[in-house]
Parts: sequence; structure tokens; C-alpha cells
Amino acid sequence: MPFLYRWRVMLSPIFSVVCGIGCIETFTVSSRVGMCSLNFIMSTMFFLYRPSRKVFASVLLLLLGFGLCACTDNKSGRISVAVTIPPLQNWAEQLAGGRVDIVCAVPDGGNPESYDLPPSAMVGLSKCRLYFSCGYLGFERSWLGKLSENNPRLQVVDLSEGLELLYGTHHHEEGHLHDGEAYPDPHIWCSPRLARRMVETMYRALTEIDPDGASVYAENYARIDRRFAQLDSVLTDKLRPFKGKVFAVYHPTLSYWAADYGLRQLALEPDGKSPSPQYLRAMVDSARHVGVEVVFIQQEFDPRQAETFAREVGCRTEIINPLAYTWSEEIMRIADAFIR
Repeated sequence: MPFLYRWRVMLSPIFSVVCGIGCIETFTVSSRVGMCSLNFIMSTMFFLYRPSRKVFASVLLLLLGFGLCACTDNKSGRISVAVTIPPLQNWAEQLAGGRVDIVCAVPDGGNPESYDLPPSAMVGLSKCRLYFSCGYLGFERSWLGKLSENNPRLQVVDLSEGLELLYGTHHHEEGHLHDGEAYPDPHIWCSPRLARRMVETMYRALTEIDPDGASVYAENYARIDRRFAQLDSVLTDKLRPFKGKVFAVYHPTLSYWAADYGLRQLALEPDGKSPSPQYLRAMVDSARHVGVEVVFIQQEFDPRQAETFAREVGCRTEIINPLAYTWSEEIMRIADAFIR
């Protein structure tokens, strides 16, 4: 057997294994299948045919480079963590202090009730070890099962677990459990008081998955908790004179925020659908009766019906963004807009 051929026979399975390991460690389930199949075909051709010295060297370097790069990328030591919405991204980044990579599933401007995850985003999410969810957002109910199936290592942390959840404020057409109970209102991040407990859960999960960063996480958590406690204190003092007052909102995002400070929310969107003219007329009558002075409109929704409502009631409109990355500033801005 010629020398070159003997080395080809010996090296082909070795580089096949190297590349296979790279595929397994680096790519999603579907990508692994494709890349490993390609590697098998290349290795088989390399074994069966007698390439020239130049082809031999080229294929050898290609296989070696791919195998080493694939393995090296996974050995960077970085942990990837996913969240559903930008406010959670903000909190996670503050907690992590740069120790982990944070991936936000629903981008700024996306609607977490109906967002459809593009295939390109699946690649980044498939590499995550943790996923912090709000618990009952439409996106989470539709996609978390698929993400877990695609990435068996993914640990989903439900930040709503153990919290006092509100029912009957946020219905959608599909929003019913098998036992007949409606899903709870998912907008827990809008409450500064619940936000403190959510960040605590995030802190404990990060410490568990990355014990070496425990001191960093503990220091950052203490700082965030102090800021959130101060925000709650300021809002309590600011909104105390308005206790019992009613505001209108297009989508019922502010249920927990209202509950924190003794306010009442009148939602224009029934059951996750655009209000009918009859329903809108009934809401106008209710708003006039209770003295609504402001209607909040989330920036991701069409404002026309809320503007019509405001004209009929004689109240002002305020555009808000509870999904803003700058969460603390937006929560304070909503309070200022309410009392303006």
C-alpha cells in the first residue's frame, strides 16, 4: 500500500471524529445532522478516492480547521442566557456584570403576545443554558416548548413562580387552561414590587449555574434591589394622593402596577381582540362615569381606537412603552404621565 494512501486511510476516520465532535457541540439539532452528514460524505470520498498531494493537503487542512474551530468556540467558557423581553434583558445584564451573554427573544418593538420567532433567532437561542420567562406571555406559551425540544440543555426559569398573580384582567381567545381557569395576567414586570422578587430569582439561578461568579452576582443584586426599592418608595409617595382613581389603557398591561399603588385600570381591549363599536361605547360610558382623565396607548398597538375613545370621553392620551429596555425610567415616566 503506498505511503500516502496508508496515511489517508489512517487519518480519515480521525478527522471525521474531530469534525463530528465539533458538530455535536456547536450546532442546533437540525444543523448537527446536516453538518455531520456532510462530514461523513467528505470523509468517505477522502477514503475511497486517491487525491493528488495538493487536494490531500487542502482537504486535510479544511477538516482540521473546521474541527478545531468548532471545538474551540465551545470552550470559551461563556454562558448564554435568554430572556423574553427587553426589561428582563436589562435586569439580567445588570446582574451578570458581563459574565454571561444575554439573548432577548422578542426584540424592541415586538409584541410578546404574538411575536413569531424567525429561524435565525433559533440558532442563538439553541446555545443558551438558561431562559428567564415571565410565565404566561403568548410568545412563551407558543415557543418555549419548541425551544426546549431543540435544546435539551435549556433550563427554563419561570419568574412568575411563587408570585401573587392576578386573574381576570388579561384574557385572550386561546387563553384558557385545561381546568377551565383563565391564564393569569402575564405583565408581572410592570410591578416594581414583583420586579424585586423576579430579580432575586434571576440572581439565584445565575449563581447556581455559575458558582464562580457568585460574588459578582451578589454585589450586583444588592445594588439593583436597592434601586428598585427606592423606585417603589418614590412611586408610593407620588401616587398616594390618587388612590382609587381610574385610568384607561388600550391593552391591559398595567394591572400589577395599578394594584401596587391602589389605582384602577379600565382596559379597552377585550379578550385580546380589537374592541367592537358596541364595546367601545360601553367603555366610553364607564370612563365618563368614573372620571377617567387619561388613556395609555402602548407603542406596539394601533392607536386609532384609543384616540377615538379619548375624544368621546374628553380625556388625554399618553403613549407608553412598558416593554422598554430602560425599565426604571419608563415605569417612572408612566406615573408622571398619569398625574400630569
